[in-house]
Amino acid sequence: MGAKVSTVMSSGGATSRRGPPTDYAGPAAGRERLLDIHVFVSESGGLATGRAWERCVWREARVLIAECPAPHLPSSVENALRTVAANVARDRNWQGMGTVAFALDDRSGVFRVIHAQAQAHSGEAIADCEPVAAHALEVRIDGCVDRRLPCTRLLVCGATRGEALRRAYRALSEMPGPAGIDRAFLMNRIASRAFCSGLTGTRLDQAVG
Repeated sequence: MGAKVSTVMSSGGATSRRGPPTDYAGPAAGRERLLDIHVFVSESGGLATGRAWERCVWREARVLIAECPAPHLPSSVENALRTVAANVARDRNWQGMGTVAFALDDRSGVFRVIHAQAQAHSGEAIADCEPVAAHALEVRIDGCVDRRLPCTRLLVCGATRGEALRRAYRALSEMPGPAGIDRAFLMNRIASRAFCSGLTGTRLDQAVG
């Protein structure tokens, strides 16, 4: 059975169609962005949605940098994503944590749900949906040569995006062990003018080369 894909305008309204799953395809050509909304539903029925996380940097179909809040995302669009994510959680009777993933066309403001998954119920508080700081970067580095090795994940926070970027770059440069391809690639991306200006995904790749 094909995945159910919803196409939604940020101003409201939605249509649904059947199509193949696209949640692991990476950003489409052009200006499409991939964003995640985390949802928490308590045992008493209370529901909270977090700020939008964007899968900013991709390489070989792997997410290497995720960022919250998503850079230059209009509040009206983020609010629409959070509303749709809350509706998905209610419709599916989620309890505990879950994530709804979206693909957003930057030019038209049209977005679609590409993936929705609940996690095993746990005791997290509703407040855990919100980022731990004003700005956060999650950076992933896989094993340098042997991809079977566990990956390293860094969660870097800052009062501003600039501060978070500087801390992420410094943390990568000071990591012990071999530099590895991922680390050099990520340091280049983080230091690039395009990424610092807020470009992400395919748009970032096109600008940096």
